[in-house]
This record gives sequence, structure tokens and C-alpha cells, in this order.
Amino acid sequence: MTDFHADTLLAADFGTATTRVSLFDVVEGTFRYVASGEAPSTIEPPYLEASEGMRHALADLQAITGRAMLDEASRLIMPATADGSGADVFVVTASGGPAVRAVLVGLLPDGSLDSARRLAASSYISVLDTLSLGDRRREEQRVDALLAAQPNLILIAGGTDGGARDAVLMLAETVSLACRLLAHDTKPNVVYVGNTALQEQIVALLADGAIISTAPNVLPELGAESPAPARAELARVFQELRLSQIGGLRDLAGYAGGRLLPTAQAEGNIVRYVSRALGTKNGILSVNVGSASTLVAAAFGGELYLNVRPDLGVGVNAAAVLSETSFDNLARWIPQEIAEDALRDFVFNKSVRPHTIPADATDLQLEHALAREVLRAALRTARSGWPRSAPGVRADLLPWCDLIVGGGAVLGQAPRPGASALLLLDALQPTGVATLLLDAHHILAALGAAAHVNPLAVVQAFDSGFLTLGMAITAVGATRPDAVVCQAKLVYENGTDLTVDVKAGSLEVLPLPLGQDGKLTLKPRSGIDVGFGPGRSKTFEVTGGAVGVIIDARGRPIAFPKAADKRFEMMQEWSLKIGATV
Repeated sequence: MTDFHADTLLAADFGTATTRVSLFDVVEGTFRYVASGEAPSTIEPPYLEASEGMRHALADLQAITGRAMLDEASRLIMPATADGSGADVFVVTASGGPAVRAVLVGLLPDGSLDSARRLAASSYISVLDTLSLGDRRREEQRVDALLAAQPNLILIAGGTDGGARDAVLMLAETVSLACRLLAHDTKPNVVYVGNTALQEQIVALLADGAIISTAPNVLPELGAESPAPARAELARVFQELRLSQIGGLRDLAGYAGGRLLPTAQAEGNIVRYVSRALGTKNGILSVNVGSASTLVAAAFGGELYLNVRPDLGVGVNAAAVLSETSFDNLARWIPQEIAEDALRDFVFNKSVRPHTIPADATDLQLEHALAREVLRAALRTARSGWPRSAPGVRADLLPWCDLIVGGGAVLGQAPRPGASALLLLDALQPTGVATLLLDAHHILAALGAAAHVNPLAVVQAFDSGFLTLGMAITAVGATRPDAVVCQAKLVYENGTDLTVDVKAGSLEVLPLPLGQDGKLTLKPRSGIDVGFGPGRSKTFEVTGGAVGVIIDARGRPIAFPKAADKRFEMMQEWSLKIGATV
């Protein structure tokens, strides 16, 4: 009989539309991802109760693995038993639930208030109002605005360490007055991340009317943000809010030592870890498009840049994309004529019925077009906070990213790996050389939450839960249509080779099966950059994937033919080449 003691890890993630559970175990001496189960979430109104959705997700997992997770009283079996039932360790993440309503306070709009805005953007927070020294409203109007917002959270920044004092205290007094006027049962959480010399005074000022906590200054010096400690405190406050808002969640978190991590923070932890482990100057990028929210986590030089759009998704918040982009931008991804009213109806229907799945190829095209524009809108927001020093071809294009991970049901449930790869390439339009991974089972968040419990499990399990789609190489540079921009030669392990002339506007795939290695030589023409500088050739090792080695010469940004029939024809050709056609 196999001994399962102290080896089994169960991770649960509560999203707006879906609750997922993932099982990890020791296989041949190494932690590996085993399986996942999922079910519709019950954490949103009218239920606001987490355990029912989790029970159904665990039942799905049990059906897949044959291993019992719940006892006869529907309680989680912990620790794991000798027959493989239950789990030794349980971790929890959440992205769904009622919106966290927030008011941000800072000295100057382009200073500490901007830092507070970026900090709030790292979690599932809806900013309702801001206060600053530039606010021209009268004192009573500012207080009325705070009362009208009924915030769950007030985030106060301002003053570098050893800097401004009186102005910070003046703003805090306005917050204190508003908090004392709020009903006792609606005490807001106040997180102070300003001048550390004022922490004691701020706590004393706000203690009567708010639940006050502090963190090190998010802007200790001008131009030198330090968001990590403040982000951790924000995650703790998010945890307390979620545990109080959603029934059953506190009991479930009890199995995890009372710890619940925002999904975004969990994924960000792994993105930062990979960046530091690889020691690369290029980016590590993860995107996760959900029903209600979209997450973009990027790391450059080991520093994490985390951005959440809690108002933008492909389900509950699908309609928000209509204010972010135009009909033409949505329609350009659909290889057939579609009326504007029909496209709008589809988007609104997704908002009303987020659990619906595509009924035919046209529905799938519409859903993937929606996902492309949602991701592009979220990426635009995220990139505004990225470092300008991030290496790349041009400042207006995505910086070089060595690894790109795509997650969310719309990507994970695509009918073919090529469809997931094409969606990522179209939405993100990467440059240089990047490995594309698909997080079909929401493993990134699970590993991020498990890192504090068992770091070794995270390191060992990282390779087992993702699907490698392939390596994507992008050719960037001006040239005439249909001109050869690059010659690519792939030498296989058995000594055979394949040479392809890549033309401008094309998408080429060199077959290289998952797990196999090869040697790729790229010879771009003068002025064309494939990630090593304009016109520079290179030979390097490549590893295969579910799609193969992808060479994207469609331009950056992607150049579409003006004539609709030519566009449809070209899109169908791209889809066929990459294996996305159903």
C-alpha cells in the first residue's frame, strides 16, 4: 500500500463564475500536479456561501481521481489517510466576491496618490473616489463624498519618509471625521502607507472610527516606490473582508490555518519567483482573463508589477469592454461579416449569462474576439506602470518576455492548443523570443498560495501542471508585403532539418513535438529584428510544444488587409497554420 502521509496538497480557488480545486501529490519522489475539479461558484449573490460550490468541485475531483476528499459529514479529510483520501495541506485563494469599495487619499495626484492608485490596482478593488491637496471641494463636500462612497477600504498615502507631515495629518483628519459619522457596523478598514514617522499619530487619530492598520511607506523617497510590504498588508485586509462577506469561507480558511490569499497576489508571487530564479533582464508575464476580472502580472529584473482590472472580464463584466474599445477593433478578430448590433447582443448576453459556452464555431469566434480585446485593454492599463527601462524593440511595443503564461477558462477550454496560442499572440503581440505556457487548470495561483507552506513542492510541481504551447519568435521591422523577412532552419534530434522562408504578413509553424529538442537558426533580412537586434542572425536550442515553434511575421502591431475579404482569407490562413481551426 502506498504511504500518502504529509505529502498531499489541495488548493481551492474561488472565482466569480467558477470554484476550482487542484490536487498535488508526491509521485516517484517528486511533487506533481495530479488533477483538478471545478463547479459553478456560489460566493456571489444570492448565495454568498462558499462551501456549496466547493463541495461540487470536490465531487468533480473525486470522480476524476477516485480519491475521497470529504468525510460522511461533508468535512474535508485532513490529514490524508493511508488509502489516499483527503489532503495533508490545504491552501485557499479568491478573486470573486462583492466589490471592495475604496477611497484613495494622497498628497499630490502625480505623486503619492498615483502610488496609492497603483497599489490599489494590484488587488480586486474598485476605486470610488480620491482625496488630495489638489481637491478643490470644500471640507464638508469631501466628507459627504466619503459618506456617499460607503467604502470598505480607505488607503492613505503621502509624504516621503521624513517629509511632509502637516498636509498628511490634515487629510487624515478629514478621513477621521467621515469615519466617525459612518454607522458603527460599517466601520471601514483604513490602511496607512505614508510617512512612517506619522504612523502613531495616524493610528491615534483614526482608531475610534475605523479598523486601522499600517505598512511601510509605499513611496519612501521621490521616484522610488516600495510596494511589496504595502501589498502584503492589503492582501491581509482583503482576506478579512472576504472572510466577513462570504458565508462558509472562514470555516474553509480554517483548514488553511486561517489564511486566504487574493488570486492576483498568489499568481504574482510565482511570476516574481520565476523572474528571480531565471535571473533574466527580460520580462516574465502572466495574464489571466476571468468572468469578472482580468489580471496582468509581470516581473522585470525580479521586481513584480501587478495589475487587476476588477471591472473587466469575459463574463459578468464583459459589457465593460464596449467602453474600452470600438466595434471595429472587436470585429477585426472575426473572420466573417457581423452586424454591430449582433456583436453587442453577444457581449451583453455574456454579461447576463456568464456560464454559457459557445454553441458553434461562430460563438467561439465571438468569445475569443471578446477575450482578445479584454486582454488588450487590461494590458494597456498594466503597462502604464511598467518600468521604462524594460528591454525591447520599441517603447510602443510589448517588452521582450522570456516566458508568457496564459490562464482563465476562455484560454484553458479552447478546443485546440493552437487556438490558445493564437489568442495570446493576437492579444499581447509579443516581440523577440518567448515561450508560451497554458495554465489550463489554474495552477499558478495554487502554487503561489502553497509557497509559504511548502516551497519545495512549488519548485518541483511547476513543470507538471502547465502545457507548453511552444516557442514564439516575432519578426519586427518595416518591409514590403509578402517579402521574405527571415529564413528559419530547424535541425531535429535525428539530424533531419526543415527550412522555411518566412514572408511578411505570415504566421509559420515549424513542427517540433512536445518535449523534443532541436536547434533553430534564424537569418533575418537587414532591418528585421527577431529578438537579437536588427538583421542579426542566431542559432539556439529550442524545445517543442503542443503547437511547435511559431514564427510570427504579421507585424507589430499586426497589420490587417483593408479589404474585408482579404482579411477573412488571411485570418483563416493564420488559423490553419497554427492549428486553431475547429
